[in-house]
Amino acid sequence: MIDKILYAATHYFALLIFLCACWGIGWAVLRRLEAKTSLAEAGDTLVWHGVAAALGMGLYMSVIQWLAIAGQLRLLPLLILLAGGLGLWLLEWRALPVRTGPTLARHWHQAGWPARGMVLLIALMVLPTLVAPLCPPLAWDEVSYHLPHAKQWALEGKLNVNEWLRYPWFPFNADLLFSAAMLTYDDVMPHLLSALTAWLTAFLIYRVGKRYAGQTVAGMAVIIFLSLTRNEYDNAMVDTSATLFIFAGCLVFHFWHQQPQRHALLAVAAFLIGVAAGIKYQALQVLPLFAIALLMRTRSPRAWLIATASLLLPCAYWYVRNYVLTGDPFNPLGGKLFGFSDWNLGDYQFQIDDVKRNAGWPSWVIWPALLAPFIPKVRRLPGARAAMILCAAALGVWLLTSRYPRYLMPFYPVLALLAAAVWHWALTTAWNLIARRRAASGQNKAEMACVALALLIVVPVALKNAYKGWKLVAPTASAREAILQREITGYPVLAYLREHPMGRTYQFGLEDALYYAPLRTGGDHFGPGRYRDLAGLAPADLAKALHQAGYASLLIHSGRWTGINSRPGFEQFFTLVRQEGEVSVYQIAQ
Repeated sequence: MIDKILYAATHYFALLIFLCACWGIGWAVLRRLEAKTSLAEAGDTLVWHGVAAALGMGLYMSVIQWLAIAGQLRLLPLLILLAGGLGLWLLEWRALPVRTGPTLARHWHQAGWPARGMVLLIALMVLPTLVAPLCPPLAWDEVSYHLPHAKQWALEGKLNVNEWLRYPWFPFNADLLFSAAMLTYDDVMPHLLSALTAWLTAFLIYRVGKRYAGQTVAGMAVIIFLSLTRNEYDNAMVDTSATLFIFAGCLVFHFWHQQPQRHALLAVAAFLIGVAAGIKYQALQVLPLFAIALLMRTRSPRAWLIATASLLLPCAYWYVRNYVLTGDPFNPLGGKLFGFSDWNLGDYQFQIDDVKRNAGWPSWVIWPALLAPFIPKVRRLPGARAAMILCAAALGVWLLTSRYPRYLMPFYPVLALLAAAVWHWALTTAWNLIARRRAASGQNKAEMACVALALLIVVPVALKNAYKGWKLVAPTASAREAILQREITGYPVLAYLREHPMGRTYQFGLEDALYYAPLRTGGDHFGPGRYRDLAGLAPADLAKALHQAGYASLLIHSGRWTGINSRPGFEQFFTLVRQEGEVSVYQIAQ
């Protein structure tokens, strides 16, 4: 137990150091641009502290991108960057005005029991998210391509195209940050960085919700967001990162819309959205709305130049590189328009079919957001109109394209705020109809009863999930090995291959374990070396094709790819070296 606590403490201390460095850089930039004064005048500088942290993280991503392009993705430059951020944090922290308002303890003492219950409810929902990131990499997407890409760049110290891995041409701002984390600490830190973006988003949701709709709506919105993202804290995927930068960018753009003479606000908003566009292609759907809103507000060439330059700064490289090297700036998604390179039409259709197989509806808890336009009280909230337009456009694109719940995540913050406002209106309206002539104390008791019921529901679930995550915390090498042996498909064979290299390996059916396979292990549903091009070959032709592609060994999960290693004559061309359950490794005959 003590070793797990120390393990968690050291990792969270490292995360705190990075957060301080991000805030220091972001706040220094905002203070020099004088962008923060616009919200200070509105009465809530805490929102800008969250924006500063996001801005600093985006700036780190951009600089790391440039270092990787230059072949300088090394420990020393990264430590210098971190030290610079910490130095700015110290200077900016000392320059902050002395806080004169009530302390947190006084706020707690002055708050009523419903408000205290709401805080306890949020704390209980946050608890499992604090434990979940401490596990080793286990999630499908992270071990299949996110962390294998990051690991390859960290080992080589430069950015290159890893064509044997899935999606080698995607924008990789967040994945390069994972590379930096792996270089400076370990492969658990990417989990914490991903979780940090979700926590920052929740913080911004609360502060904005409290400012414009009240503390109760803000708390409800955070609870909704945490429930929607509850499965996103134990992995190193990029959806929460894209969510943070899209939400922060739209938020700052809303502030600029109120004060269009402040070009610094526009620059910050465009930069944050550009960071998101450098993380995931789905962020591009925000750009048409961004451009239309900008056009409606100003036609100033200076404003458009600032917005364009700030937007392109953190993301242009990915799209220019793709266009120059493959002819498709959105490779592989633009293949039908620009032509295919590593993918073909079959790969594209397989991807579309896979998304359709996973199509579904998000949690029912956010669907009341659709009623927001029909409720005058909600429509009158500051920024509600812009939020409803953004959500309507996002839902429209989502319905016409993927209907894959995770692709809607970048808009969960705005949907959560609207849904919370509608839920609050519905509950208060229902109470007023039921208890029209009762005293206000009756409503207070009703709120207390609702919060108490929610706590009774959440407490066992939160504790169960926290305990489940705690069991996966691996503070020692032996504990980590035990977890990986249990959780990762074919791990014993993969560990054997790493210890006894057999040349480059091709695999059938183990793409969900590639992070733990030897470097440059190939084989996937997409791109060169796709399964369907090889699976139907006779043993002699398969061995010849693999040799020509540079492979010397073959991994097969026979439960997922049946018949390949049971064909007549297979033993003539493939020699069994090791087998564990359904996973076997073969040496390809010369």
